Amino acid sequence: MVILDFGSNSARLAINRISAEGKFKEIKRIKETTRLAEGMGQTSGKKKVLDPQAVERTLKAVKYFIKVYQNYPHSEVCAIATAAVREAENSDAFLQAVKKMTGVDVKVLSGQDEAYYDYLGVVNSLPLKECLVVDMGGGSCEIVLVKDRKAQHLACIPYGAISLTERFGADKVMSARQLFEFQDFINKQYRELDWLRHAYGVPLVLLGGCNRTVARIQKRRLQQHDLEQIHGFKIPQKDFTGIYTDLLSKSNRERKKISGMEQNRADIILGGMTPVMMLLQTLNSSHVVFSESGAREGFMYTFLKKM
Repeated sequence: MVILDFGSNSARLAINRISAEGKFKEIKRIKETTRLAEGMGQTSGKKKVLDPQAVERTLKAVKYFIKVYQNYPHSEVCAIATAAVREAENSDAFLQAVKKMTGVDVKVLSGQDEAYYDYLGVVNSLPLKECLVVDMGGGSCEIVLVKDRKAQHLACIPYGAISLTERFGADKVMSARQLFEFQDFINKQYRELDWLRHAYGVPLVLLGGCNRTVARIQKRRLQQHDLEQIHGFKIPQKDFTGIYTDLLSKSNRERKKISGMEQNRADIILGGMTPVMMLLQTLNSSHVVFSESGAREGFMYTFLKKM
C-alpha cells in the first residue's frame, strides 16, 4: 500500500507491505521538503492561500513519487493532506492537480481526524498508559490527552512551526519583546483548553519534524550515532530546556552548524520548540518521549481495520 502524505513542511511517500494477518511494515519512505505552508503565517488577518511556488515544489515531489511507486505494481494508492491544504482557501486547484497526476482523491484530514490518527499511531507503537501527545507540524499542532491508553481529549491548534516562525520572526535571534509576545500568544491558546490541567505531570509524546530534530541534537550530545532511531527515545525536561535555551541565542546560520540539526529545519525549529517548551513548563512534565509513529500510521491502522 502506498501513502502520499502532504504536510505543511514536507511531502512524504510511504510504501507499506501488508501481511496476511493484516499487519503492515513500512518498506520505503521518501521525504521532500516542499514548504507548502510557506507565507501562510505572515499576516494574522490575511486570507490563507497556497503560494504558487510552494504548490509547484509539491507537485514536482508528486511526479518523483509516482516514478518510485510505479516500481511496486498492484499497490493501492491513498493520499492524505493536513493543515496547509485544510486551511488554504485555494486548495481545490492543488487537489485537482494531484488527482489528475495520480488518479487518487486526496483525503484532507480535519484537525480532529489528524489528532485522532496521531493518538492511534502512538498507542499502537509505544507502551504508555498515560501521556500528552503533541504533534507539532508546520501549519498546526495536535494535542491529545491519553489516560489508560484511551483518548480523553483532542484538540487542534491552527498554528505550527512555519506559521509561528513567520509570525514572530523566530528564524532569527528574537528580541526579548518578540519572545515574550510569542510565549504569551501560545499560553493564550493553551488557556482555552481547560482540560490540559488533567495532564499535569504526565510525559509528553512528541511527533513532528522539529521534534525529531531535537531528538537528533540530543543524541549527538550523548555521542550516540543511531540518529534515525528515535522512536521511544526519552529526554529529561532539563535537557530539552537546555537545547531550547542554547538555540534562542543563535542565528539561523549558527543553528545550521549544530551537530544533529536538519539543515532545512534550522530556521523553523524555535517556531516548533516554543509551544512544547511552554507545555513542559506549565505541566511540569519530567520528560518527553519521541514517536516516529503518528497520523500516517494511525490512518493505516484505521484502513486495515476496515479491510
